[in-house]
Amino acid sequence: MHARAVAVELLLRQSARSRIPLDNLARDPKFAELDGRDRRFVTELVFGVLRNLALLDYSIEWVSHKPLQKLDPEIVSILRTALYQLNYLRVPERAAVHSAVELCKGFKKSSAAPFVNALLRRFLSNPPPLPQGQTSEALSLRYSHPRWLVERYLERYGDNATENLLKANNQPPVPFVLVNTFKIGFQEFRQQLEHEQITFRLYPKVPNCLIVESPSFPEHPLYLGGYCFFMDGASQEAVHLANIQGARKIGDFCSAPGGKLFLLTARKPPEATIYSCDVSHSRLRQMLERARLYKVPTPKAVTADLTQGCPFRVPFDFILVDVPCSGTGTLRSNPDIRIRALETDLKRFHSKQLSILKNSFEGLRKGGDLLYITCSTEPEENENVIEAFLAGEPQAAAIADFYRSFPGNPGVGGFFAAQIRRV
Repeated sequence: MHARAVAVELLLRQSARSRIPLDNLARDPKFAELDGRDRRFVTELVFGVLRNLALLDYSIEWVSHKPLQKLDPEIVSILRTALYQLNYLRVPERAAVHSAVELCKGFKKSSAAPFVNALLRRFLSNPPPLPQGQTSEALSLRYSHPRWLVERYLERYGDNATENLLKANNQPPVPFVLVNTFKIGFQEFRQQLEHEQITFRLYPKVPNCLIVESPSFPEHPLYLGGYCFFMDGASQEAVHLANIQGARKIGDFCSAPGGKLFLLTARKPPEATIYSCDVSHSRLRQMLERARLYKVPTPKAVTADLTQGCPFRVPFDFILVDVPCSGTGTLRSNPDIRIRALETDLKRFHSKQLSILKNSFEGLRKGGDLLYITCSTEPEENENVIEAFLAGEPQAAAIADFYRSFPGNPGVGGFFAAQIRRV
């Protein structure tokens, strides 16, 4: 199938109930059939459209004089991909317009082809004006972020910092690569990149981490063979807060997809045992498959819902709990979140996170430490959870300042971590 048609189909699924998770993109059969160059092009189209969705839809409605709901979903997705190419990629105008017209025919919408052709040419001759200034309405549209989230950022960070954050979120994620030292030494990995003239630079804040600026690196044998994996720099920093020296029993809760577990395993004392759990059996199974590829020692893993209690009877010396959250700190790498994130979700996540934290703490021995992590920027999921928990748990105490990373500076996501001890 033509690359642009695959992109349109994937975007249609993003707007439908059967939304494909973007981190499972490589598992899609039609995507997997494409060659490397086309896979990169499809990835750019899908992620790029989702990062700029509100602005693209505004442009469609401006030039068509119709609300999106009046257009067929296939035509909307075709127009989104075409406008993204015209606005953001070095695709010749003629090629972008012609391919959009051909896609109408491929999706059995031939009658709409003249409409699509006319609309795109109208856009090229008279693009819509954009609202200026730093109001929440203007910023939300220009940078395709939920307005409620922009309003929160403006209140907390101010005009300029907010606009810089929104700009950063609309860039491709920084390719932080964590070297898998279970399969290869860090120096050997670097030497292989140098030998193949693959450009990289060190990320000095954490060990064994590089930034590899190569669009084709996900197809490299070092990546496909499990010698490394992508993991946000701030996520790695949060895991390195874990004080596991001398720990014998370590818990990694809400484990899947496994990046924090693998890093924790690499840092643990040789005699320590790791127990992991996740509410999703399928995600846990995929995590264990990754562990085998990476040659990471397999943890004692169970499927469990931590809102219903701690599934383990053993008292833990240390627990890392990476709670489910809104993901607002990862809009750069997960642009689909802006489609589905609602401000009302924060209250729901708060209750769930507090329940998970309480049940996880029950598994901690006296003197043991717990590390609570989110990839959210919002206080309801971060400070407010910890404060509510500490207020109701006399045996718990915060033992350090909260960790926060400001998304986009220097290219990391927005992560939060709190360290708690049973006293």
